[in-house]
Amino acid sequence: MSENNDHNSANSLSIAGGLILPRLKVLSIEHIYVNSGTDFPPIIEGLAEATFKGIPFSEPILVPHEHVAMGMAYGNYKVSRSPQAVILHTNVGLANATTGIINAACENVPIIVMSGRTPVTETGRFGSRTVPIGWGQEMFDQASLIREACKWEYEVRFPEQLMELLDRAYAMANSTPKGPVYLSLPREVISMKVDNQKLFSKPGFATFESTPDVDKIELLCDWLEQSSFPLLITQRDCDDESSFGKLNALIEKYGMATCTWWATGLTVSTENPCHIGSNPQPYLENADLILVLNSPAPWQPSIHKISNKAKIVNLGPDPLFSRFPIRNFGSDLTISGEVSAIIAELSTQLEKRNKIPVDKVLKRKNTFTGQDKKRSDRTKVVENSIKYGVITKQAVSSVLGQILHDFDSTVFSELGADLDLLGRTSHGSWFQEPYSGGLGWSFPSALGAKMAKPEKLIIAIMGDGSYLFANPTVCHQVAEALRLPILVVVLNNREWGAVKHSVLNMFPDGFASRMNNVPLTSLEPSPDFCKVASASNAWSQRVDVFSELKDVLLKGIEVTMNEQRAALIEVLVESTQ
Repeated sequence: MSENNDHNSANSLSIAGGLILPRLKVLSIEHIYVNSGTDFPPIIEGLAEATFKGIPFSEPILVPHEHVAMGMAYGNYKVSRSPQAVILHTNVGLANATTGIINAACENVPIIVMSGRTPVTETGRFGSRTVPIGWGQEMFDQASLIREACKWEYEVRFPEQLMELLDRAYAMANSTPKGPVYLSLPREVISMKVDNQKLFSKPGFATFESTPDVDKIELLCDWLEQSSFPLLITQRDCDDESSFGKLNALIEKYGMATCTWWATGLTVSTENPCHIGSNPQPYLENADLILVLNSPAPWQPSIHKISNKAKIVNLGPDPLFSRFPIRNFGSDLTISGEVSAIIAELSTQLEKRNKIPVDKVLKRKNTFTGQDKKRSDRTKVVENSIKYGVITKQAVSSVLGQILHDFDSTVFSELGADLDLLGRTSHGSWFQEPYSGGLGWSFPSALGAKMAKPEKLIIAIMGDGSYLFANPTVCHQVAEALRLPILVVVLNNREWGAVKHSVLNMFPDGFASRMNNVPLTSLEPSPDFCKVASASNAWSQRVDVFSELKDVLLKGIEVTMNEQRAALIEVLVESTQ
């Protein structure tokens, strides 16, 4: 498309629907993920007109399922930190996208979500209903489908509102705390003519990012200087490479034990000597200061106990998680701000004060020995697979981690890899399914990440249930159509392992535990996932012998990098015990 700087021709754009993609381009949105419908004629006509007239616009990416579209926007943002947008088909498309919107809300991912609104008039206006679904898709309150998961929502009433509403949607989504927003587009409204002389004007709203209260940071520094055993719990990823580096340096310099309990992103390297792994159990009772950095659920109250003398500090863009109805972990000090700003200010203040002596740091470090245990665990799971002739998720994690040591890579794991056994050392190298639990997340997210970082090795590793949830036929079609050569690893245990584990955890001696097959958890007969992948020209192979695993993983990586084709490896793993 043309990037002509002379935009006078834009003044002749005919209808409001034609303004959407050019205005999103002004808002620095490069791609917009779209699944079109009968509400789209004004948008498609506007797109065609802009193309003929050389008007720049955000590139529309056709994704034939809304859940996949939302996942791609999520994954793109996670590795690029660039704003994202999705346009969907009326209420039914919005319903298909709801799981993805809930996931985005849970992880503060800013996405402008738009969908058409079935025409409100039966006749008499340009854009009135023309097919029976115009009646069938109307709702009293379409936005109710997603209102609770969105920071802001609105329905365009008049065409002249459209640009300022897009500007407001962008600012709301990308301001602290970030998250998805929704804009409804009635067909009659976006079919109207509109004055668009300000189409390329600067955005009408500046975004804002919260910065921490310096007095509170200084109080936290006092507590850190007094603490004999500070414990940092972190679950979400850092904002950028700089804050990742600063936090890793900070915890090592001051001897702060750091736990990545159920980490959905990476804030510290798993090889950092102060990283104690993903289990806080041995350390919570001894910690006299607990820093909860942007962590929705820092421990499990039913099994983890903390000292009555411990001070708890919550830090993050929404440190008390105001949108969670119940979250009662307590807070003796609450510090609000973007993670990058908090880390920068804390690092600066501690450096300036320089009051924590070396012998105190060494004494802190002597209380934990996380690295030796992790290395031992990685060796043990591999030895067990060799000894007993079975493949476990843990063994796959260890072998894959050894291979990825030599690659610049990002892993999207959905009930797939074990972070401690896999090992990840760089910013943006690890993402796990959000706590909202909207499954089918990793495959689409990996596709979006590959769009943003085509030079990087992108891997989606998931259970067989998660693969089924991902609308895999659509994902593979998108991978082929857009030439997104990612590696997909499906760990097939032929069951809902998480459900089975939950049942046995709650009722270890119950009736279900005595059965050969726990009810409502079997996914047998298992489909041939390799055939699903090969239908869209992906390379695929099944592994059921541990000795073949490493070579097949290497081959899959080679295909993605050298042949520029997607690859799928189905690994038959043992059932959940």
